[in-house]
Amino acid sequence: MTETEPTCLVLHRKSANRPEVMAAVKAVKKVGIPLRVRVAWNKKDKPRVVREAVAAGASRIIAGGGDGTINAVVDALVGDAQGPPLAELGVLPLGTANDFAHGLGLPVKDLAECLRLACTLPSRAIDVGRLNRRSFINVASLGFGAEVTASTPLPLKKALGGGAYTLMGLATAVKFTPYSGTITVPGRDPIRGAMIIGGVGNNRFAGGGFDVAPKASLTDGLLDLSLVTHDESFTLFKVMEEMQNPFGEGNQYLVYRQMAEFTLHWDQKLQCNLDGEPVRKKTMGFSVLPQWLPLAMPEESASS
Repeated sequence: MTETEPTCLVLHRKSANRPEVMAAVKAVKKVGIPLRVRVAWNKKDKPRVVREAVAAGASRIIAGGGDGTINAVVDALVGDAQGPPLAELGVLPLGTANDFAHGLGLPVKDLAECLRLACTLPSRAIDVGRLNRRSFINVASLGFGAEVTASTPLPLKKALGGGAYTLMGLATAVKFTPYSGTITVPGRDPIRGAMIIGGVGNNRFAGGGFDVAPKASLTDGLLDLSLVTHDESFTLFKVMEEMQNPFGEGNQYLVYRQMAEFTLHWDQKLQCNLDGEPVRKKTMGFSVLPQWLPLAMPEESASS
């Protein structure tokens, strides 16, 4: 195999020796699909591996890993967004939750088929979200849920799961103090408020299947801001009811907006889980690059 194969699978070293991953690679090569595999030593090494693959002739980079690995590859492909992406993107879901892959409708339990699709499906241009100067394509989770993800040991995370009931119920049970801040949208008056959990969605799912942005689309040129506010009469039932109708005029706790650009100013640094990667910021400037990154995805994807 030469250095100029058009498709390159980028794996973390911990995934490279997994039997099911090796079997998927073998199955794809067996049917004659050209594929080169490159392995990153750690998280910081992934951008270098992506750049080397592109320099060697790769026109499609497949991110093999969880949402965090996909984020690292996307950020490397998009760079400073001053020019077109370095290559097309494909996805081989190897994480625990695989929220982005689920949102695409990929057969996440069949790695060989996922890899075949990542290699062979035609690409479609999708939106790329930006938090300050960092790219993301799935969801930026905010507040209590992101705190849990960033600070809870892995065994407890699995026990908690990703459901809205669990996160909001736990926040209520421990009398969690809501986060206060201001939403600023260009050309509009600032909106002041407080929330316990929220998200900015380019895609729909986060936290292990929680539909944090049910109206999100990867191709509409907008980001979906979803915030759950809190007061003394707060009830989980009411919140879940409002989630069924995000744009309901009578919603008391759910704030749901679709915008191309906005800034969240928090009174204190807020935890954010950006496609699985933890960041902590006081000012979060969100924007979108419309239909920016070519992605190999099913034609019938629910996220399109």
